[in-house]
Amino acid sequence: MNQLIIKNIAIFLALAAGDIILVNRISLGTFIAPYIYLFFILQLPVRTSRYALIFLGFFTGLFFDIVYHTGGAHAAATCFLALLRIVILPAFISAEDKDNNISPGIYTLGQGSFLIYSLILTACHHMVLFNLEIFKWSAFPLTLLKASVSSIFSVLLIYLICLLFYRKKRI
Repeated sequence: MNQLIIKNIAIFLALAAGDIILVNRISLGTFIAPYIYLFFILQLPVRTSRYALIFLGFFTGLFFDIVYHTGGAHAAATCFLALLRIVILPAFISAEDKDNNISPGIYTLGQGSFLIYSLILTACHHMVLFNLEIFKWSAFPLTLLKASVSSIFSVLLIYLICLLFYRKKRI
């Protein structure tokens, strides 16, 4: 159990550093704001308790609220992501996967399933985040465009991270 906790702390720190140092510094235009830290919540093991997911979602978002000075928008959106993961993930895993306590990824869920899983959750996170940041109904079409484009870029970056840093386990 301690090894899993240390592994997840290392993943969080690596994603946070990558998000803050690399992704945040790249200027991709007004409508593209990808976030790779979401992968931390997406990849947590299947049997992570609901309370732990919400707790980790809140503190992950709170960390990025402090870094980006967003006043709670990341915490709210990441809590929503954690809650939605509880509902969405069972559609992508089997009973055997749950028994084995897999971490959702491209090699455990399959590339197509992982892309759909991560795109759904990332798009919902981005919609909440950008709506809270802008907080105007008149800006909803622009918010929808920004959330859509940013979600695609976020998922592409997360997919690249999976390809570069995760290896298929041999049986």
